[in-house]
This record gives sequence, C-alpha cells and structure tokens, in this order.
Amino acid sequence: MLGTIEIRQGLYWIGMEDPDLRVFDDLFPTEHGTTYNAYLLKGTDKTVLIDTVEEKFVDEYMDKVRSLVDPATIDYIIVNHTEHDHSGSLAYLLQQAPQATVLCTTAAKNFLVNILRTPVKCQTVKDGDTIDLGGRTLRFVIAPFLHWPDTMFTKLEEDNILFSCDAFAAHYCETGHIFNDEVDDFTSARHFYFDCIFRPFKDKVLAAVEKIRHDVIDMICPSHGPIIRKEPWKVICQFEEWSKPTSQSKKIVLLFLSPHGSTEKMAHAVVRGATRDGLEVISYHINNLSAAELRNLMEEADALLFGIPTFNRDIAKPMWEVLAYLSTVRLKTNIAGVFGSYGWSGEACKMAEERLKGLGFKLVADSVRTTFTPTAEVLEQCEALGKAAADAVAARQ
Repeated sequence: MLGTIEIRQGLYWIGMEDPDLRVFDDLFPTEHGTTYNAYLLKGTDKTVLIDTVEEKFVDEYMDKVRSLVDPATIDYIIVNHTEHDHSGSLAYLLQQAPQATVLCTTAAKNFLVNILRTPVKCQTVKDGDTIDLGGRTLRFVIAPFLHWPDTMFTKLEEDNILFSCDAFAAHYCETGHIFNDEVDDFTSARHFYFDCIFRPFKDKVLAAVEKIRHDVIDMICPSHGPIIRKEPWKVICQFEEWSKPTSQSKKIVLLFLSPHGSTEKMAHAVVRGATRDGLEVISYHINNLSAAELRNLMEEADALLFGIPTFNRDIAKPMWEVLAYLSTVRLKTNIAGVFGSYGWSGEACKMAEERLKGLGFKLVADSVRTTFTPTAEVLEQCEALGKAAADAVAARQ
C-alpha cells in the first residue's frame, strides 16, 4: 500500500490505489484501474481533510489520517461531491472526528442527510466563499453537474492548487506513482472518462472552466487518477475542447434498423420528405456506425428520426442501445419522429415513442407503421413525416 505523500509543505495525498478495478460503479470499464484521491491540509490554525475514499478502504485511509494528525483535532472536512467513492468513509471519519465541520454545497448537504441517515454538522458554502486556515486560504467554486448537482471545486489560493473533484480526472492507476509526469501519457483514458461521465454535461464543463479561466493554477488535484502537476492548463483545455459544439449547420439525423429492407424503404421516403435547401439530412443504418459515431450524430442533430422495426413484439436490442445513448449525450434538440415496419405485431414504434416522450422529446407526428412491405400510401406518409420534421427545424431558426 502506498503511504502518505507530501505534495506541498503541509499538504498530503492520503488516497488509495485500486489497480485491479475493472468496472466502476457497475457501469464503466476501468482498464487501468483507478485511484481514490483524498488530501489532508495543515494550516497554522486549522486542519482540513478534502474528500474521503471508497468504503472498502476505510481502515487504510484512517491509518493514513492518524499517521499525520489525531482525528479529534480535525477542524473541517471538505466534501466536494457526495458520490460514494468520495463519501464512503465519511460516516466512520465523523465518528472519529466528531467536532469537525463538513463544508459543502447546499445540494451536497441535502444528499448527505439521505446517504448517512444521521445528523451531520454542515456549513454550506457559496461561490467565492473563502475560509482562512491560518496562513492558507481555501476558496470554493460551485460547479454543479460536474457531474452531480452537488459538486464544487476547492482552490488553495496561496499554492495555486485546484482540488477539482471528478473534473479533469481519469480512471488510471500506475501503482506507486501519483503524479502525471511520472507515468505514460494517459490522454486516451482521460478522454474515455470524460466520454462516460461528462459528455451529458458539456455546457456545465464550459461554465466551470469559465469560472476558473483567469486563475493561476499550478497543480490540479483530482479525485481519480494522477495529480496534474505538469501542464495543468493543457488538461483543462482538453476538457473544454471536448465540450465545445462540433457542428453549426442545421441537420436532421435519421437512424434505422432494417432486417428485411422494409424499414429502409420507409427511411428513404422520410429523407425525400425532409430534404430542402439549407438543411442537411443524413440517414444511417445503425449497424454501420460505432457507438462514438452514433453519439456524435445525436449531439449534432436538430431533429432525430428513428426507423424501428418490431422484433418479437419488442424493439430489437441494437436499437434499444441506440435509444439508451440519448441519456448519455448533450442534445441540442427535442424534435423527433418514429417509423417502422412489422410482421404479426407492431409494438416497437409505440415503445420508442414512450421512451422519447419520457426524455422530453416532442414528436412531429404520430409514428408511421406498416405491415411488411410499405405501400405507396405508407411511403407518402413517410414523406409527410420527413417534411414535418424539416418544418419543425425551420421553425426554430
């Protein structure tokens, strides 16, 4: 086990390494493991802990705390974010440091009540609030939805160190090394982390970067992965670049699945109806696109149209996966439409409509459905669906 490491005078890394972790939160692959970064900071007058670690490491974490201070002397515990990988050891820590005050956002305080199910001595902070530790000053930067509503950054002013929580982080662990200039380039791991966690909150990333744009930042201490002491602004700029809009043109994106060709024929008719000057209309069979390509197209679209055949009274798994991606991206549209063919039953289009309505989409028309091969009349209805989508996009110009 890696011991405590003094980052700057009186500032210590007291986190834990988890190199063998392969799935985070039962959701995200972690090919390179991860770290749970936590920090202890000593001022002249006050001692502060910044974050805790996953509950399974609570004993090792407390050993590190005790090696530096008596827990009973801890004045503040900063909770930048309440997700379990940050707060998992907090309940036990508070038992050992009953006089400590938790510093957090209002949202975090509300979450902690429901996570810990016990009274917590909390002091909520606002954007720009500071706290004097005696020769060292902490300033709080509220950064909601990075990636929970409760998130904030903490800045150690005199040392120009940003405790950025999950922002600018990565699931990456190279055992025994906690600084980015000690390990191989892990940009791809950082981008994958961004894609899994921050992609739905790109506008929030841009807003948070704007809040710190004029700060001097010499080091970033994130909650996961190596501490960024080499070129910290390069990492911030990467997150900013990944969050910027990728397309300015008006675009209708049509995604379809067509095992026997009938839904594809309908798709061609929808495209004909949607086509007009000044509007790009693109149609793809979903099996020809990667997950990354699908998500990029969703973010670029001003309207999304789905060609969905019924498979065994359901939406086929590949298309369900496409619909699941909608909650993982930052959409600029809520305009949608559905069409598809079926054989002996036709539930899929209605299921898709309900999914889209649940996500806040407005359907330009009722879904167009047909049994087996579409007739000329059905193809006319598909053209009308495409025209309705184009009209809806034009109305927003």
